[in-house]
Amino acid sequence: MTKINTTVSWRPGEIKLFRFACLFFIVLSIPYDPNLYKSLSNPGFSFADVLQLATYRTSFIPESLKVGTHLEGFYNWGIAAIIALSGTFIWSALVKEKERINYEQLYYWLRVLLRFRLGIALISIGILKLFPILLPKPTLSDYNTEYGDLLLWKIYYLSTSVTKANYVFSLGFLEIIGGVLLLFRRTAAIGAGLLIAVLANIVIVNYVYEIGEQVYSSFLLLIGVVLFVYDFPRFFNLLFRQIKSEPDPFVPYYNRSVARYKPFLKSVLIIGFLVYGIAAYSNWKATNYPYPATKGINNIRGLYDVKSFIINNDTIDYSLLDPIRWQNVVFESWNTLSIRSNEPVTIDSTKPGIVWQSDLNRNFEKTGNAGRHFYRYLYKKEAENRYAVQLFEESSHTKKYALRFNILDSIIHVSGVNMHGDSVKVQLARIPKTYLIEKGRRKPIKIY
Repeated sequence: MTKINTTVSWRPGEIKLFRFACLFFIVLSIPYDPNLYKSLSNPGFSFADVLQLATYRTSFIPESLKVGTHLEGFYNWGIAAIIALSGTFIWSALVKEKERINYEQLYYWLRVLLRFRLGIALISIGILKLFPILLPKPTLSDYNTEYGDLLLWKIYYLSTSVTKANYVFSLGFLEIIGGVLLLFRRTAAIGAGLLIAVLANIVIVNYVYEIGEQVYSSFLLLIGVVLFVYDFPRFFNLLFRQIKSEPDPFVPYYNRSVARYKPFLKSVLIIGFLVYGIAAYSNWKATNYPYPATKGINNIRGLYDVKSFIINNDTIDYSLLDPIRWQNVVFESWNTLSIRSNEPVTIDSTKPGIVWQSDLNRNFEKTGNAGRHFYRYLYKKEAENRYAVQLFEESSHTKKYALRFNILDSIIHVSGVNMHGDSVKVQLARIPKTYLIEKGRRKPIKIY
């Protein structure tokens, strides 16, 4: 059994500050968030549910589920601060300053709570950046959407996902490394310093691109700063003053049961992360997450020009202003097609996040896009190159069109009725468009 270091004496002001900080972070560690339990709707249990639990936040006042500069989450900080301040006065009244309390040990357990809170969250997020799950590659519909028709957060997600040199992978790797370092006391300071650099960038991005996670990312950054403050004097002496820096003299005390099970609990945690990563990778490979998994009609993926558009036997000439006529159509490799027209789009401003969704309800491709109408389709092959197709609007899942596709080489002849019972005849011609971002550079760039 290791003897406790008791040479450090705390001043009254430091004791009060510790009591306040301890109560503040304990209150903000209460897993109360109505939105959390609503998102755990998976009939089984998936990696998305694990992520939701690992990145929970305390929300006495529910935070907005929409993107934008929503700062109401800071009200929860205010509530926690009021509770902590009241608790500090009560604690000071009940416990006399002369009573012998090992605040070094209490401070250690507070850091343990914060280390694991931050480490688990960052490892869970980082794993999903190793695969294109959290920042998936753009779709054909994204490539054919006007830049100004995308919300700010979607621009950031798409721009980041197509970066080269394994940028997204590197971000995830740094988050995982920093989180793992936090799990061990001897490397916690290095992990906190690394994550401060990563989280500072994330906080700035959230504010600039209005992703909607400004409060939560700020809370994670606050935890990183609090953890690093403990070792900051030693780093400052070593790196800036360039004088001898003594190691931390405090040695924590564990009772027998804690000391016995501590290695086992850490092993279980690491194995749990491995299982979580395998589950996330398997789900991505098997179900195309976060995009739909259901395959579309074979060999029609691409951008199509609307050569002719006839409704109720009335031909509508090409127009950028007509609200009814289609301008172009994109077919994805899965069962989604998107239509560009002048009909106003009701934009889905839901915050991007990894939440369990059935294949039919996956809407990541639609969120943040104000330039196209997205439809999911079901089809049945009637004959060679001929299909009966039902279109459903992604947002409402109400049936919009009952159509037939007759596919002849690069031409799709569409006929049927829309949701109003009007007859529709459309001729779609594939545009042989090359996407240079997919093709890549002909010759790699050499810096030296």
